[in-house]
Formats: sequence, structure tokens, C-alpha cells
Amino acid sequence: MLPPRDERQSLRVARFLMAAGTSLLVCLALSVCAFLDLLPWRAAIEGSAGILALVVVFAALFRSGLNQRFADPSLTTEQVAAAILLLAYIMYHAGPARAVLTPFYLVAMLFGVLRLNATRMLGLAFLALLAHAVMLHVLFLRGPGVNPRAALAEFVVLAVVLPWFAVMGGYVNRLRTRLSDSHRELQHAVEQIGELAVRDELTGAYNRRYLMEALVREQSRAERQSTPFAVCLIDIDHFKAINDGFGHAAGDSVLKDFARLVPQELRAVDVQGRFGGEEFLIILPGTDTVGAQACAERVRARTEATVFPGVPRVTVTVGVATYARKEPVSALLARADKALYEGKSAGRNRVVTIG
Repeated sequence: MLPPRDERQSLRVARFLMAAGTSLLVCLALSVCAFLDLLPWRAAIEGSAGILALVVVFAALFRSGLNQRFADPSLTTEQVAAAILLLAYIMYHAGPARAVLTPFYLVAMLFGVLRLNATRMLGLAFLALLAHAVMLHVLFLRGPGVNPRAALAEFVVLAVVLPWFAVMGGYVNRLRTRLSDSHRELQHAVEQIGELAVRDELTGAYNRRYLMEALVREQSRAERQSTPFAVCLIDIDHFKAINDGFGHAAGDSVLKDFARLVPQELRAVDVQGRFGGEEFLIILPGTDTVGAQACAERVRARTEATVFPGVPRVTVTVGVATYARKEPVSALLARADKALYEGKSAGRNRVVTIG
């Protein structure tokens, strides 16, 4: 069997291998019955050959990936139906061993419990009843070797057990589906909670807590690998005037738009978020002073060129600092904040760098 191409296909192959292994148990049962003279060796050999042929056919479907063209790529209904029809054929030749082999109908249907709903399960149950009834009828027509009362009792028992098993199997499948849905919903809720814990509620950018954790991680990496990294501390110029002149709704809109604008000038490995109020922080892994200054200038220029709805003009001032070995994160941020203050004192809308 070739390695499955994805996780779902891997699960389908695992189920098929389990079913194939169980089919080999039927071959063992046929051999035991033949050894005890309850079944002709010819019937045991033909039945085993039929089982192996089915295993090969379905193995080829899974190996080639053709199973994925079916409505149910696991081919559960097809596998169970084929097993039922083959069992009916084996029982036609089973003679006294027929009663011993009858429970294998339930074994075949058992593989549908975790995949098929009650309607599919009932369909397979009626297929088994029909196949068994046809087999008994042909046996009765062939000769006097069939006891009509025993055959009728055998069929009545199956007529009671198989539909009941199908209904219970469908019920179990429904419970499994609900449990699976609940698990997915819970997992989604946990992911959402995780996102809320690291995201700023207004802008959707990373929050201060996450940024500080990212700084510590980047500091550790820089110390281990002796690689540079830099930070850009960004302040939206005259933000209080925006709030006072155009309203807090306009100020919130500027914050959200700016948070969406910044990533367009960053790499996938860069981290940006809202550091507090109108301040944003960018962490630039593997970046020296020159690269950080260039990134900050791109953000500044793009902000100045962007039209923010409801506000005449928005600019930013950026303080850039590059990490120095053994330097505390607080000291790095303090240098970036000092550079930012110098930029604001010099007239804003500029990038100031402290190495």
C-alpha cells in the first residue's frame, strides 16, 4: 500500500486495513469448519478466494486514489455490501456450517456503524435479509436438504436482529457525529479565545502582551544565534487632535486602518501590533539598523500617502532601535521611545534611529 496522500486518506486506509484483517478471520473460520467436516473444502477455498479478491479490488481503489471519486471516499457502503453478498454465496455452500457463519453478517455491518447513518444501515440490513432469503430459497429448490422450519426460524431471527442492529448502529453514528461536531465547535471556541488573548479588540492587531512575549523570544534567538533584530516604535501624529476634531469614531477608524496598512510593508516573519493608545510596535527579526530604518521609512511614506476616510491627513513618527547583546528588552524599548520623542520634538512625520 502506497503512503496516503493526506490525513483523511490515511484514516480511510486504516479502516480498510482493519476490515481486510477481519475478512481474514472469516477465511480462518471457513478453514476450521472445513477441517471439522462441517463445510466442503472446495467451498472454504472458493470463499477464501472470493474474500481475497475483494480485498485486492478495494486495495487497488485506495492505492490508486480512485476511491476519492466516490460520494463516500471511504467506500464503507460498498465494502459492507460486497461482504454481505459474498457471505450469502458462501452460506449457500456451507451446509451445517451455515449457523456458525451467520453472525458474520453482523460483523460486516459493524464496520458501517461509525460511518453510516440509520438509513444506510437499514438498507444494508435489508440487503442482507434479501440475499439470505434468496440463498435459502435456492437451497430449498435445489433439494430436500433444507429443513423449512429451521430455515424459517433462521430467517426470522435475522429479520429481527439485523434491522435492530442497523437502527442502533445509526443511533451510535448520530451520537458520534454530534460528539465530533461538539469537539470541532469547542476547538474553534478555544482558538477564538486564544486569538482574543493576543489580539487588540479594536484593531485586530497583536496586543501589548503578545508583543512583549515576542520581544523576549526574539531576544533569546538573537543571543543564541548572534543575529540582529530591531524594533520600530510608531506614534500617530496629533492623534488627540483627530479625536477632538473629528470624534472618537474617526480616531478608532484611523487606528483600524493603520493596523491594516502596516503589514503591507512587512515580511511574513515580522511582527506588528498595537503597543498602547495610538502607539504601534514593529519587531523585525534578522534586521540591522539600515534595514529597520528603511522599513520604518516605507511605513511612514505609505501612511502619509494614504487617504484615511473622514480625516484630512495622517502622518506618523517612528523611533527605531537595534538590539544590543545582553541588553534588557526594557532598555531596547526605552531607546526606541527616546528616538520617537526626538522625532516628535523635531516636527513629527519622520524616522529617527538610535543604533
